[in-house]
Amino acid sequence: MALEQVKIHDIVKQAVSKNVDIPEFQREFVWAPDQVKLLAESLFRHYPVGSFLLWDSRGYEEAKTAQGAHASLWIVDGQQRTTAICLLLGEKPYWWPDYKKWNDALQRYDVMVNLMPENGDARLEFALPNPIRRQDPRWVSIRRVVSVKAVEELTPLAQEIVQRNVGDSPGAMSQFGKVHARLHALWQIRERDIPIIKIDHEVEDVAEIFARLNQAGTRVKEADVILALAAVRNPGWVREDYLPFRDHLEERGWDLDAGIFIRTMTGIGYGRARLIDVPKDFWNHQKLPPVWGHCRDTIAEVLRRLAEFGIVSADLLPSTNSLIPLFVLHHRWRRSPGYRFGKALRWFLLANQDGRYSGSAITSLNEDVRAINDAPSFDDAVESLSRRLRASPTIPADEFLGRYDRAGASRFLRLMLYLCIFQQQARDLVDDTRIGYDKAGDVVLAGFEPQWHHIFPRSLLKQTGVGDDDIQALANITVLNERTNVAKCGTKAPSVYLREFRVTSDALRRHAIPESYASVVADDVRLGERWSVEKYTDFVIERAQVLPREATGLLERLGAS
Repeated sequence: MALEQVKIHDIVKQAVSKNVDIPEFQREFVWAPDQVKLLAESLFRHYPVGSFLLWDSRGYEEAKTAQGAHASLWIVDGQQRTTAICLLLGEKPYWWPDYKKWNDALQRYDVMVNLMPENGDARLEFALPNPIRRQDPRWVSIRRVVSVKAVEELTPLAQEIVQRNVGDSPGAMSQFGKVHARLHALWQIRERDIPIIKIDHEVEDVAEIFARLNQAGTRVKEADVILALAAVRNPGWVREDYLPFRDHLEERGWDLDAGIFIRTMTGIGYGRARLIDVPKDFWNHQKLPPVWGHCRDTIAEVLRRLAEFGIVSADLLPSTNSLIPLFVLHHRWRRSPGYRFGKALRWFLLANQDGRYSGSAITSLNEDVRAINDAPSFDDAVESLSRRLRASPTIPADEFLGRYDRAGASRFLRLMLYLCIFQQQARDLVDDTRIGYDKAGDVVLAGFEPQWHHIFPRSLLKQTGVGDDDIQALANITVLNERTNVAKCGTKAPSVYLREFRVTSDALRRHAIPESYASVVADDVRLGERWSVEKYTDFVIERAQVLPREATGLLERLGAS
C-alpha cells in the first residue's frame, strides 16, 4: 500500500487523460449541486475532504467504459468527488462520453462566489447560481478562477471584476488589491493536496480492505469489489448485460444492490453466499455467462411470482437480503415434483419475521444457501431452513397494537397487513380499484407503494388526547390509493367518509375491519355511534384480534398450497 499527495489539478488531468479509470459497475454521477458547492467551499477553507482509494489492476484484463489506452488504476472510492472536481475546473473526465450532457452539467453544477462582500472582512460566500446572482457583478463562477492555469492570468480577471463593480472610482485600486487577493486564494484550490491511497493486493485482500474502510461517502462493499473482478474478466458484461437488467428491475420497483446479484450468483453456481469462499476462477469468462443467465432468469421469475401475491416493490420487504436464499431455493428446486412456491413464500415471510437476514447476515446466508443445495428434496430444504428460525407462525394479537412506522418487527407486520388485504381482493374505499392493481385490472408491476391510511385520522385523534403511540397502531392502518388517502379521506372522521362514499360492509371486511364495525355502515345512526372517536380504543383492540387471524391464516394457506 502506498500513500501519496496529489494536487487537485493533477487529479483532473489524470481523469481527463485516462490515467485513472472507474469500474464499469459504478453508478453515474449522482451528487446534487449543493454537494458540489460544499466540496468547493471545503477545498477553499482547507477542510478535510477525505482520501481517494485507487486499486492497481494491472494484473487483470481491461473492462472499462471508454475506448483507447488502458488505465491500470481504478478509482474505487472517490469517483463522485473526482467528477465534482472536474466540474469545478470545467474539464470533462473521459468516462463522461456525452458532450451535450457534460455541457448541461457545467450549467447545473456551476458554483459562484461573491468576491466583493458588503463587509470587506467577511468570509467569502459560496452559492449556487440564480437569475439575481447571474446579473450581480460581484458574483463570479468559481470555474472562471480555478480553470486558469497560470496565476498571472488572474490580474486581468481582477481588473474586469473591479471595473464592472466600481468603474474608475477613487477606491478602485484598493478594491483591486482585495479582489486580486481573493482570486489568488480561490485559485489555490487547484494546488490543494489530496491523500491518494494505492493498493495492489490480490482481490481477496482488496475485498477485506474495502469492507473495513469507511471513507467520506458511501461505504465500499465486498460485493462491489467482486463485481469489479467480474467486470475485468468479462469485458462488456457489466455495461451490456448486468446494468441494463439491474436498471430494468429498478424501474419496476426493485432497487437491489450489487450484493443481491453477486451472492445469488455464487449461491446458484457454487452453493455459497460468503464471497471469500468462492474461488477466483468462478468469475472467469468461461464460467460467468451461464451462471449469470441462471441468476437473471431466476430473479425475474421469482419477482413475477411475488407479484402474484402482491409483493411488487423492494420497499415492502423488511430485508432485501432475504431474497438471496429465496432465489437460490427456487432455482435449486423449481423443477422438482414436490416444489411449491407458496410453501417457499411462507418460509420467506417467516424468515423476515425472524429478522434472520437483517444487519450483518453473511453467516446466516451462507448456512442457509448451503442447506438449500445440500438437501435431498425441496421439503427437506424448507424444513432445514425453518428449524433455524425462532419466529412462530402464530402471530399474537397484541403485536398489531404496536406502531406501524417502526423498523424491525413492525415492518414484517405491516407487510402481512398489506398481503392479507391484497389476498382478500380489497378495493380502494373511494375509487374501487383493487389494491395492488391498476384500473385495467392488471397487477401493478411498476413498484406499487401502498399508501398507509390511518382509518381514524391522526389530527382527529390528537384533538381528543389520544397518544401518538396509540394513533400509529398497526390496527389503525389500512391501504388505499394515494389520491383517496390524501385528497378524499384526509382528516375526515371515518363516520363521515364512510357515509360520504357509501362504503359497503363487504368492502370493509376485505380490509380486515371487525364485523361489529363493518356491519353498521348501512345504518346512519348506528354508523355515527359505532364509528365515533370515543370508540377508537375499542376499534383497535377488536381489529388487533382480526389481523393476526388473517395473517396466521394466510401463512397456513401458503404452507398448504
